[in-house]
Amino acid sequence: MYIKKLTIEHFGGIEYKSFSFCESLNVIAGEDTRAVFAALCVALCNRLLRFQVSPYCLMENSRIYAEIEAGGADYVSEAVYSTDAPEHCETNVYCGRRKLTEEELRAAFHVSMEEEECSYFVNRYDYYRYVPFAELDYSKKLAEYRKALQEEDRQEFSERTDGAGTTQTFRRELKNFCYGFLPQPIRIEKQLLLTMDEDGSFLTKDVRTRMDLSATEEVLVQYLCFLEVNRFWGEVQKLMGRTAKKPLFISALPDHIDLCVDLVSLLEQTLELNRQVFLFTGDKDIKKRLDAMKEKRIILL
Repeated sequence: MYIKKLTIEHFGGIEYKSFSFCESLNVIAGEDTRAVFAALCVALCNRLLRFQVSPYCLMENSRIYAEIEAGGADYVSEAVYSTDAPEHCETNVYCGRRKLTEEELRAAFHVSMEEEECSYFVNRYDYYRYVPFAELDYSKKLAEYRKALQEEDRQEFSERTDGAGTTQTFRRELKNFCYGFLPQPIRIEKQLLLTMDEDGSFLTKDVRTRMDLSATEEVLVQYLCFLEVNRFWGEVQKLMGRTAKKPLFISALPDHIDLCVDLVSLLEQTLELNRQVFLFTGDKDIKKRLDAMKEKRIILL
């Protein structure tokens, strides 16, 4: 799935703006990134982090319009104010001039609640802006999956994964992924590694003895865990022949790691997941840190 264009009218602090995106990395920088974040979620019919990321809801003259490519077909998503709709937001998706039915929309745009949740990286240092996911801990995700599969009542996990989580394919891939996980460098210069224990929890391994990680290292650990969890889901989707892959949304990663950290390397690892990526940051000078990135589009608000 690839969002090609987004137009926002009278939403958040934006009166009117139109954006064109690339298939790889799109960087949204400035003061009102929340409105763009929310508008993208609305256009994609996401169920999480819609208006929670913005203090504004749709007004009577609001409009969100997006051109989206999915599964080789072109779609138009349009959201307008409606007094009868939940959150006063009515989103319709069209293929050509024909409005998609609920069944067609689900087939083209829907992923499970668990997969959608895993498509967001919102670190706890940005909690004042994105409260709903402030406590999401990717280091425990795969361990939680393994625990859920061992419980007698797996109904909730099955529902969160649209049934995929209780299939033999999911079980087998989870086992192979955890047993085959190799240590990954977090900070090469400090010989800090990301490892995994026998339960499937990600851990850090340092050649030096110390009590805790720095703030930057904590963010890097969570981000690398986020990438690994999405790499796991990518393998599951491939094995199951599923093609719906929504974009990844990354909040304020550059804002909370040291300038000496190789941001380009982190984002190149992200693009290896073969997903469109949206990076939101308050740093309007972000271009300096991304000069070495070949595939990118930077939009300043």
